[in-house]
Amino acid sequence: MSIDKVVYIGKRRGDVVNAPAPLAALGMARQPGATHFRRNHFPVPALDAGTWALAIGGAVAEPRVLAAADLRAFEHRTLPVVLECAGHRRDEFDPPAPGLRWGAGAASEARWTGVPLAAVLEAAGIADDGVEVVLRGADGDGYARSLPMEKALHPDTLLALFMNGEPIPPVYGGPVRAIVPGWYGMDSVKWLAAIHVARRPFDGPFQVRDYRWRVPSEPGPGSRIDRLAVQSLITSPAEGSRVPHGAARIRGAAWSGAGGIAAVAVSIDGGRFCDARLLPAPGPYARTLWEFEAVLGPGRHEIASRATDVHGEVQPQRPLPNAGGYCNNAVHRLGVTADEGKEVV
Repeated sequence: MSIDKVVYIGKRRGDVVNAPAPLAALGMARQPGATHFRRNHFPVPALDAGTWALAIGGAVAEPRVLAAADLRAFEHRTLPVVLECAGHRRDEFDPPAPGLRWGAGAASEARWTGVPLAAVLEAAGIADDGVEVVLRGADGDGYARSLPMEKALHPDTLLALFMNGEPIPPVYGGPVRAIVPGWYGMDSVKWLAAIHVARRPFDGPFQVRDYRWRVPSEPGPGSRIDRLAVQSLITSPAEGSRVPHGAARIRGAAWSGAGGIAAVAVSIDGGRFCDARLLPAPGPYARTLWEFEAVLGPGRHEIASRATDVHGEVQPQRPLPNAGGYCNNAVHRLGVTADEGKEVV
């Protein structure tokens, strides 16, 4: 399916637009940047790349302010990375969970180029008593999340300046945003304005109240959500489409925060799961595209996909219950109708 046939629908709250990626785009070898999903808590701030600056402070030997030109002087890395909203597929929870009711598509891949956060922190000199690194955006009252020191200093955690080889568009967090590969998207703070090395755990609202895993029957705030769960989506054919009966090619994408996909299996109409063919992934944080050849008789069919990652984590049959409706990585299912004379979409 060509991208010009994809309907791209966003949900607007005031000046905030939250929009999923079309599944057809997520199944492309190179997902077009303009189809990357969007999830904003506040309106996009008006920032000038020419005057943008990043303040670095807290438990560091040399607090400093960096301009974009200063960041460009550091050695750069480029990584293909899947970002996924922690509320992805929330609309599948029963009973309904609070929050933005995403369907499938609140995930996307892009090639991000930037400076390892570790290089910037090491240049500033991290104090021995620093325990976390707080990333603060320029949106709203300053959306902020903290990273444990180990993740902040991982060489793949980036301060990104480019998305798919171009300056990051403002709607996707430019001029500079964090990219935290393998973790849910809320940690990849957009419109980065400040980095603070904290001497005690950060207690901002998006840290201690939101993005927590809590079983509904258990008291307390729950635990922090971080690593992506193994996930797969069927990207073609589309939900509710009509396809020719007979031989059909089913395509999709899978990923995991654990470092890669070992297998994807497909089931037709509740039957046995059979292995799909995996295409090579360009990196441990990227999508693994897959294909499956099926035979569909006339009538309605349910197609299901189930991924297994390199550490043996398997998608569950149903969403795992939690109070926030987070991290739904259940087996993906959709319905199609097969009949003669219909073109696959």
